[in-house]
Amino acid sequence: MGSRLFFWIGAIVLAGLFIWGMDYVLTPENGDAEFQKMLDATEQVKSFRGTYVGSTPSTQHAERLWEVDCNRSIVHKRSTELQMGANPVEMTEDIFLVRSDQKYTRNSDGSWEQTKYTSVQYSASWYCDNLAQGTLRDLLPNIRAMLRSATFGKGDKKTVNGVRCQDWKFSMHSATSGQRGSVCIGLEDHLPYEMTTDDVGHYSYTDYNQPLQFDAPEAVLQAASSSDGSN
Repeated sequence: MGSRLFFWIGAIVLAGLFIWGMDYVLTPENGDAEFQKMLDATEQVKSFRGTYVGSTPSTQHAERLWEVDCNRSIVHKRSTELQMGANPVEMTEDIFLVRSDQKYTRNSDGSWEQTKYTSVQYSASWYCDNLAQGTLRDLLPNIRAMLRSATFGKGDKKTVNGVRCQDWKFSMHSATSGQRGSVCIGLEDHLPYEMTTDDVGHYSYTDYNQPLQFDAPEAVLQAASSSDGSN
């Protein structure tokens, strides 16, 4: 009688552990599932703002802003970097990319210079195409690479830019990257709102799918209007 009782207790415990393990793998509590949801959500984004503050091996300090509006095929990028060296030099860049062939660069005197692209790569259309395909690696987290070669750990819930999100720790394990950090994923929309990396800096994301107001030269807005919203 006693041995059979212990047998059934053991069987029940093992069954419970098996169900718990399957539930961990198959439900959204698993990091891979959450990052897949984040990838699917970013592919539906048409506009957003992002900022970066940190340093790189060649800079003492860097700040960047990017504003992406794929409804009008406009990408605004502004950066300030303090280059390392005996006499540090501050480098600034302020550009607007419009459609697949136009670029406007702000000069040191405040005027704007227009140039034309000879290649579609890194144009506004290129950025928007990559956003729709989930392959926009330099403005948003490289989610596809994380899904391929990262392990995840669940962190705390917090509020970032007024949005409740779940923090997920990640650690890359690939031949080209051993980067570690965290991404805070929106609880309702599954979009990234903050990313920190141990070796680089801090990223912040806002205004998903919101109308963006640009402090841009009139020629930029006219060029965007002439595209009728197409990339």
